[in-house]
Amino acid sequence: MSSTSIVNCRYFDAEQKEVQQGTVQYTDGLITHVGNSNDQPSSEHTIDAGNHLLLPGLIDCYARLREPGFEKAATIASETLAAAKNGITTLFCSPDTDPIIDEPGTVELIKRRAAAAIGVKVLPIGALTSGLAGEHLSEMQILFDSGCIAFSNGDNPISDNQVLRRVMEYSAGFNLHLIIAPQDPWLSGGVAHEGSVSLRLGMPGIPSAAETVALSQLIELCYQTGAKVHFSRLSTQRGVNLVSQAKKDNIAVTADVGIDHLFLTEMDTSDFNSFCHASPPFRSYQDREALREGIASGVLDAICSNHAPHELDAKLLPFAESQPGLSSLDSFTGLLFKLSEETDISVQTLIERVTAGPARCFGLPQGKIEVGAPADLCIIDAESDWEFSPDNMLSSGKNNPYAGWDFRGQVELTVVNGKTIYTTSS
Repeated sequence: MSSTSIVNCRYFDAEQKEVQQGTVQYTDGLITHVGNSNDQPSSEHTIDAGNHLLLPGLIDCYARLREPGFEKAATIASETLAAAKNGITTLFCSPDTDPIIDEPGTVELIKRRAAAAIGVKVLPIGALTSGLAGEHLSEMQILFDSGCIAFSNGDNPISDNQVLRRVMEYSAGFNLHLIIAPQDPWLSGGVAHEGSVSLRLGMPGIPSAAETVALSQLIELCYQTGAKVHFSRLSTQRGVNLVSQAKKDNIAVTADVGIDHLFLTEMDTSDFNSFCHASPPFRSYQDREALREGIASGVLDAICSNHAPHELDAKLLPFAESQPGLSSLDSFTGLLFKLSEETDISVQTLIERVTAGPARCFGLPQGKIEVGAPADLCIIDAESDWEFSPDNMLSSGKNNPYAGWDFRGQVELTVVNGKTIYTTSS
């Protein structure tokens, strides 16, 4: 058995929600020792963390990898490399590939290509309905047995509530997790947040009610069926309030927000910047502040990347004609630490929302530093200053609006199952 000790580190204790000084050892893919600096077991290999942060590997519970089917935009290899550079060791792959993830063969193809890439754990999200058409239930149990972590209809809303009810009843019976982006199909025909900015610019608006009307219906169906539903990529103040009340009513729901919605607002679309054309749209300042408060309070359990890489041709169009979505993996960790600087949210809380939080939502063993947990880890220099540049992005999608932003916090080492998959050292 080959063992490695990471010494001189400040590791994050998820149980105590605090940073501790000490040593962490892992052997054959599992953490075997967590202790103080005076209690160092012998190891074949030693990594000196230089008093930097040692965190559980980050968990991204919603990203688009584009492969199979859309390799011109991105591949599993390119996007998992960008993820590893940002300390992400587990990544949920959205079902809207081509072919759609609604049969075991597609799940197996993604698993094979992920295994051949850098080593990030890619967990496919299975299609909730066949072909994502919203009409017939997919073979969820078979897809789960093939390796799907949860089930979603992606960005395709299901307009038939009877279908939704059957999906929830089925998933509750087999104890399967659902990931649903609340979006009313009849209210979601615009391209930007319905407000003063879209009105002034003459862009078709998407009202906040597009989220809250759908969310209200979903919560009621959760109450009736007992399904485990994770609400994906919330964008509104009312949405946060509805989830908060549902949790108080002991309804089995969890929720996340995309990292970009914690920074950008409708004002960032005021110059028709298509790089800020997102789904759901960036909303008002009040909505953004409510989302931040939802992260601080724990109403929102997780922060995801909502990563959507595109070819530049798909974004270099008039705003309304461009494809929605941002390439968010390369800026993920920088934004995370920037959020702790701009708000009263502690670094420890933010770390929890990208490690133990999503792990708890989906029953994953990773996301913590304790004996017996998978050795999925990353070392971050939290004091390292850097400037974001599209030229340094590893994702194939360069549709990112943060060029020139100053960030702090860089990943120096990423480990998955005890294997180093990314390091800045030569």
